[in-house]
Amino acid sequence: MLFRLLASSAVLGVGLAVASPAARALEIYEPDSPWALAPNGAATAGAVEMQAKVATTGAELLSSNPRFANAVATLAHGRLAADVYVGLRRVMTLPGDDGTRAHAVAEVINRAQARGRLRADDIRPARRAGAYVLVVGGETLITIDERLAAQAGARPSQLVLRWLDNLRLAVGGAPLGYVASRGAGAGTLLGRASWYGPGFHGRRAASGERFDQNRMTAAHKTLPFGTVLLVTNTRNHKSCLVRINDRGPYVAGRMIDLSAAAARALSIDGVGSVRIDILGH
Repeated sequence: MLFRLLASSAVLGVGLAVASPAARALEIYEPDSPWALAPNGAATAGAVEMQAKVATTGAELLSSNPRFANAVATLAHGRLAADVYVGLRRVMTLPGDDGTRAHAVAEVINRAQARGRLRADDIRPARRAGAYVLVVGGETLITIDERLAAQAGARPSQLVLRWLDNLRLAVGGAPLGYVASRGAGAGTLLGRASWYGPGFHGRRAASGERFDQNRMTAAHKTLPFGTVLLVTNTRNHKSCLVRINDRGPYVAGRMIDLSAAAARALSIDGVGSVRIDILGH
């Protein structure tokens, strides 16, 4: 449901002054629900509360809903942007958006929650048509291309990781906490991937840490330890993030050795063809 509010002399029945006599129209998107005007002047629907505040530079709409994703359009200092909230946490900001795109993002999150697929493990990045995308519950959430990343003041590889971590935190998961090595420049590789697990589980990896076949890690001959890769199975287009913590593989024709968990995520039983995007910082 779309609610349009005017930052004029009366917002939700509350007297608010603005710097200019011209009304500023702002929009807030919420899941469809019956709304009523509460005694304190705030619009409420159950536990949901929406407040409007006016500053000298414009009006900003704030919303909180611990059960749904929300989209909030903001006009500040003459600049329009839209934020996506999950519960009380802001997970992304879309510069220049009037709320339309943010609303679409919120709806994908809401659908995933309704299907019981709004879990940290259901949030993953992928590469499609040369751009990064975030996938939630099997549905494309948003495409992060060069233009959007530039508007947000970041590179696409940085933005996809930032929003991925924000979403994971918002649904009760842990951030990936991976920092790509500064020695690894962003790039794309194509090659063959194998995997290893049971015979090496618990042993020391080349990085010095214990190898855990159930973690999303991988071995590479030269990439610095800590480098984060987005690995995509070119046959089924499944993707996952892995962190380099070991050396190998030492079989001719193979580029990367995945942990058992990463291989399962990509549905690679033996050896498969993969695209590797190096997410450098």
